[in-house]
Amino acid sequence: MKYRYYSTQRPVSAGTYPKPKDNPAMLIHNYNERQYVTEIRRLAWGYIEYDKPLENADIDGYELIPAAFFL
Repeated sequence: MKYRYYSTQRPVSAGTYPKPKDNPAMLIHNYNERQYVTEIRRLAWGYIEYDKPLENADIDGYELIPAAFFL
């Protein structure tokens, strides 16, 4: 199972996403430009996937939007 988080404020790059010691990012995907994502009903620059859920403080601190369902 993977947990996906969308970046709505900026493209995903160094310093723009959480890096928990026990939960490294498994996939980072940026779109060529900001695009509308039906799943979160807003524009996003891309997304990050983790094997475990992130803490709420990390989600809020990096302004991420969790996917509506788990993959």
